[in-house]
Amino acid sequence: MNEKSLPLNSLHLKLLAMVTMLIDHMGFTLFPYTLWMRCVGRLAFPIFCFLVAEGCAHTHDKKRYAARLLVFAVLSEPAFDLMHGVWFTMDYQNVLWTLLAGALICWCIDWALQKKTPAAFLLTGAAVAAAFCLLELAGTDYRGWGMLLVVLFYGVRRVSCGTVVKRTAQAVGLAVFSIGIMGGVSIELWSLAALLPLWLYNGRRGYSNRAVQYGFYAFYPVHILILSLIALYA
Repeated sequence: MNEKSLPLNSLHLKLLAMVTMLIDHMGFTLFPYTLWMRCVGRLAFPIFCFLVAEGCAHTHDKKRYAARLLVFAVLSEPAFDLMHGVWFTMDYQNVLWTLLAGALICWCIDWALQKKTPAAFLLTGAAVAAAFCLLELAGTDYRGWGMLLVVLFYGVRRVSCGTVVKRTAQAVGLAVFSIGIMGGVSIELWSLAALLPLWLYNGRRGYSNRAVQYGFYAFYPVHILILSLIALYA
């Protein structure tokens, strides 16, 4: 498989993730009994996990990358709470915290592989376990399983093997995630449909500038705030 000849770049994946996430959140806030919208929305999170894994690999400034995720995670929290019908709660947190944890763990793994010492691997394993437990306790969207999906995509892209093997590993990992996140078979299995656009990814960034970059981050809190206000007051 010649990856460079495939049709989808990073920009295409971002747009697809945004559209499917919007449909999902419209189903959650405005049309709660419309199951097909929630099924379509299952594609969004795996694509975002894949994009974060790609971002972790390509970024030239890890601190700035993590800072962006942190800032928008904080900014998104009020809108996320409102989407769940309350003005403030500590029972559940938005998905950017999960993605941030995934990025940090990916870099911890890089550090361990660079050090190649038992202590480094032990500390990284402890960090993975601690992050998983923290996300579960905090109730972040997709919780510890979501973090592991980011790590899976990152680990697969690091392994020196054929594209078909990598795609197969992604499929198996995504299936485990889809079942594990809900504790059994559910509509989360629709997330496997995200494999199609991921398989068509050509490894290129596509058009990007600072406005586009921050626009994608801002889309998350802005659209859930608008949908939540419509649901509450329309």
